[in-house]
Amino acid sequence: MIREPAVAGMFYPSSKKEISDMLSSFFKGANAPKGRAAHDSGVVVAPHAGIAHSGQTAAFAYNSLRKAGTYFILSPNHTGLGAAISIYPKGSWKTPLGKVEVDEGLASGLARELGVGRDEIAHIREHSIEVQLPFLQHLFGEVKIVPVTIAVPGLGGMERLGKAIAKVSEGKEIGVIASSDFTHGLPEESAREKDLKAIGLIERMDIKGFDKLVRDENLSICGYLGIEAAMCYAGEIGLRQGKLLKYDSSARTCRDSSSVVGYAAVSFY
Repeated sequence: MIREPAVAGMFYPSSKKEISDMLSSFFKGANAPKGRAAHDSGVVVAPHAGIAHSGQTAAFAYNSLRKAGTYFILSPNHTGLGAAISIYPKGSWKTPLGKVEVDEGLASGLARELGVGRDEIAHIREHSIEVQLPFLQHLFGEVKIVPVTIAVPGLGGMERLGKAIAKVSEGKEIGVIASSDFTHGLPEESAREKDLKAIGLIERMDIKGFDKLVRDENLSICGYLGIEAAMCYAGEIGLRQGKLLKYDSSARTCRDSSSVVGYAAVSFY
């Protein structure tokens, strides 16, 4: 079963050379976290907009991510298709850089642990996992993935998801990527203010405080559920803090600060 690209040529170039050149440029401009070597975090938050806009920010997240055998990629559900938690079952995902194999064993184990089915319906047109794959391919070559698309289980469901990932992957080399853009549709300064307030809670790994802020202030952080699951997983494996590596918005590339999308790269240690 091959999941064909849904947004190649829209969210990122469909040409192998063009996307490789673009990624090389992004990574050249992305520094490792101060005082740390590159590639030493197992959990990151990375944006998923068109990579011409958010790719430089995403490179900061990926430059902090260590190489692993399998990456769990947690994404929001933009299409409304599929179940509350949709785990892609098997096969591979195709990009202009080649195929990325799904770790069928870990996908099955996660589905069993959560008591949910595995399906591809939610993933057919969803872009927020697909745009992460070229970064993994460019940096690490051949890796496996467990694609997880999340709709509306709430905080309790995300705590279960984070703990389930920790349990089924015990003894294995894995990474977790929460795919999320931040504030949508506000002026740049307002978006930055709201986003940095939320990111402060992420850095403190205050899952309940972050969830409450998103709900109380109706924040438009599209992947906030995946961020909560990633924070829970990070806590389960003994990580104690997050670090904002880069914040940016669409104003930089779109030249319009009146209505922006915020992008953040965060890693956990």
